[in-house]
Amino acid sequence: MKMNAVLLTLIFAFATLTGKSQVPAKALNPVSKAQWAEDIDYFAKKLVDKHANAFHFTTKEKFYKAIDDLKKDLPNLKDEQVVVRLLQITSSVGDGHTAVHLPSNFPIYPIALFCFGKEMYVTRATQQYEQLCGKKLVKIDGHTLDEINQKLSSVITSNENDWFVMSVRAQMISVPDILHTLGIISFADKAKFTFSDEENSPIEIELQPFFQDGKKQWVSAVKQEPMFRQRTNENFWFTYLEDINAVYLNFRGYDDLAKNTNSLFDFLNEKKATRLIVDLRQNGGGDFKKGRRQLVSPIQKNTTLNQKGNLFVITGRRTFSAAMVNSIDFKKETNAIIIGEPPGEKPNSYSENDEMKLPNSGLIISYSTKYYKFLDVDVPAFEPDIRVDPNWKDFSAGVDPVLAKIKSIIQQK
Repeated sequence: MKMNAVLLTLIFAFATLTGKSQVPAKALNPVSKAQWAEDIDYFAKKLVDKHANAFHFTTKEKFYKAIDDLKKDLPNLKDEQVVVRLLQITSSVGDGHTAVHLPSNFPIYPIALFCFGKEMYVTRATQQYEQLCGKKLVKIDGHTLDEINQKLSSVITSNENDWFVMSVRAQMISVPDILHTLGIISFADKAKFTFSDEENSPIEIELQPFFQDGKKQWVSAVKQEPMFRQRTNENFWFTYLEDINAVYLNFRGYDDLAKNTNSLFDFLNEKKATRLIVDLRQNGGGDFKKGRRQLVSPIQKNTTLNQKGNLFVITGRRTFSAAMVNSIDFKKETNAIIIGEPPGEKPNSYSENDEMKLPNSGLIISYSTKYYKFLDVDVPAFEPDIRVDPNWKDFSAGVDPVLAKIKSIIQQK
């Protein structure tokens, strides 16, 4: 199960959160209207043919009407508007693994946002706009946050869950071509943003998008990032927490998992640690079978770690695909306490995505190839044993409320 396809469409925006791009995006090829029409026909046929069930959420009639409407509107659309319209169609299919990968020549605004409940704050900004860090977003071009969220709903599938929507929404707001196509902003090259400060005083500023080239320096809203948001260039790292005799594992990716888990277990033995904390909050997926074999199963057999109160698994809105599956595996197969936010994917859904490239534009489309049922009951999300939601007070202070809660549980034993 590969990384969240919708998050892949926004991978350049995600780089603003981490300071590092995870996947190289591709630029859109220059194409004529006739070539776009060919691509749209190819898209419609191949998506229906290749998806495990393209009409599990939308209907055949709605799908093909959207295709026909797009082709009718084609003479009056710019390339980026065609891309967003295709994104609306993939969103209507109804699973997070089916999406358009936004091209690298889509610019972004110089801010990164994160949803804390119904509020959205600037968590990072380029140095030029450092003063916006920590400010709450109120309006864009006069549209309230509620109005913006309503318009964005057409490009974010509602058939995953609320945590998926929160995760993707915050990133899509950074993409002016999406906002412009949806009628949220009047011009793609500039927009008036309204923020509020701690005293609820309004701050109005015109933001212009830029093309990411890795040269701009980004500034965080916090002076010291909590541990789980550090070492952003590493997909698998761990450290020893002496005060609770625990090893903390930040598990973001499945590459080289066998080698990495061997190092983890050697480190656990070296430190004589009796506790393990597995953090999946930033894990967008991979091969869940590897996770089962190389992480879940060895921990299950470890009589020291596999005890209630000795093993914790942290999930969050960006826990997706294979990472979500492995969090469920931990719940079913071990005595782990699952803590944090629910993962941003339905436990029983279409996934295992593959990709196709449109012949003329080169646009990449992800689609689901299998249906999986990981829980006996169909529910919107896999709920953790202990719910701990992100909140702005802790975030702005550089505090990780989940790790604080785990330490509190351990110290009370």
